[in-house]
Amino acid sequence: MEGDFMRSVILFSFLSFIVIFAVTFLVTGVFQGLKAAYGDRHGDVAAAAAPDSLSLERQSLQARAADLSRREGEIEDLQESLELERAVLSEEFNKLSGLRAGIEQAAGQVEAEQARSLKKLAKVYEAMPPKDAAAILSGMDVDIVLEVLRNMKERPAAQVLAALDPGRAAALSNMLSAQKEN
Repeated sequence: MEGDFMRSVILFSFLSFIVIFAVTFLVTGVFQGLKAAYGDRHGDVAAAAAPDSLSLERQSLQARAADLSRREGEIEDLQESLELERAVLSEEFNKLSGLRAGIEQAAGQVEAEQARSLKKLAKVYEAMPPKDAAAILSGMDVDIVLEVLRNMKERPAAQVLAALDPGRAAALSNMLSAQKEN
């Protein structure tokens, strides 16, 4: 009895293995692949259609190759266009750099000329009597007055500040001291 039970278990295990194996092959399509690879020995219609399938696949691949070749040509055209654009941009950049250098040089010359003019103006106010210089400076823009005072020698600048209205003299003194700290 125990021997019959063992045979039943072995037979059941073997049959279960075969069923699982067959189902796995059916689900994964292995049988169909084997059938397509070895052909049907019974003259199946699918075997006759295989050359048409290969022909269609070949045509599809040729179309894809032509499309890839066309795209490759487009990419090469775009690369050439990009190189031309880069060359134009590089040329424009060089022109702009030259213009910027010219503008910076001109700005430096203008600043140098303004500094010379302010020094000359400061010497003119130093030569004047302090009350006359103060009368003229009291009507001028604060920034210009500050630059003139900054370019004057200390003693004449102090005399001009003393001759100015006390409120304006105090404001100018505060601005001068604030600028010296910076």
